[in-house]
Amino acid sequence: MIVTAERLHTLLSDVLEGLGANREYADTVADLLVEADLRGVDSHGAHLISLYAQRVRSGHIDPAAKPRIVHEDGSTLLLDAGLGFGQIAGLAAVHHAIELSAEHGVAVVGVREGTHLGALAAYTERVARAGRICLCFQNGPAFVPPFGGIDQLFSTNPLSYAVPTDEEPTIVFDVATTTVAGNKLLLAQKRGDPSIPEGWATDADGVPTTDTAAASVRHLQWFGGHKGYGLAMLVEVLAGVLTGSSFGRTERTRSPAHGAERVAKGFVFVAIDPGRFLPDFRNRVDALIRDVHASRPAAGVPRVLVPGELEHARAAQRRRDGIPLPDALVAELDRYASEVGVPGLAASV
Repeated sequence: MIVTAERLHTLLSDVLEGLGANREYADTVADLLVEADLRGVDSHGAHLISLYAQRVRSGHIDPAAKPRIVHEDGSTLLLDAGLGFGQIAGLAAVHHAIELSAEHGVAVVGVREGTHLGALAAYTERVARAGRICLCFQNGPAFVPPFGGIDQLFSTNPLSYAVPTDEEPTIVFDVATTTVAGNKLLLAQKRGDPSIPEGWATDADGVPTTDTAAASVRHLQWFGGHKGYGLAMLVEVLAGVLTGSSFGRTERTRSPAHGAERVAKGFVFVAIDPGRFLPDFRNRVDALIRDVHASRPAAGVPRVLVPGELEHARAAQRRRDGIPLPDALVAELDRYASEVGVPGLAASV
């Protein structure tokens, strides 16, 4: 089914409100989910409603929780998200990072007791639009073994950065330190894809597989082997240890519903005001981008791109032509809509 961004936003916001979020929070979370679908990051868009609904109903997410400041000291600040929607805490962290970096030139904002942020690019790009260089790191539930190991200790430990520009589109990079995010594998299974690319995951016994059904989301592989694992360790230290969140096998969450499934996450935002270094920083980044575009493409490559360009183009196309949703996801969204008593997507066809 092809749906407009507006129609999808209405459905997601209605479902989230039906799950207990107030209208402001429901709209905010829906904004970021639709933004991910527009950018083509389908694993972090409407697909996540099922995960969020399960966690709200199990008590792992408090849809009414409001982030609070634990302490602030100069250019650093720590927030407690209260296990509310990650998007609410994430945007609060973005707000503080922009304000503190305006005052101090650099800011580091940590968040503990957070939940799933969605696509990190949504946050780093907002900071970049305010004229800052931004980095973001997030850890989470332990379901990925360390490189060479079998026991689950890490999450996919994603990281993102965004760089402000003048005339060129914002540079935005957002990746898991595993070969793929776990939600990409789950979405492939939801779509019924018969196979996945080599290097995504192993089966439950740790044997590499391309069989979508046999692949285990609890046995993802690190991109670049030890290199991705090394970056994941940095993310675990910054987002988990530094913020006072859970990390490795150490549990720090205060969730009354916490049991075998850890859902609490920690995240860190670093914002840098480049104007403190160079007044013409954005022009220089534009020059770098033009250098990249001028690079001769390899055989079979139509054009050399910088991070974020594909997503910018896809967002423009999908905003114009609509967002494609697999039938299984439409049925799932309509089921949740029915459960909370709001019109589903099928009713709008």
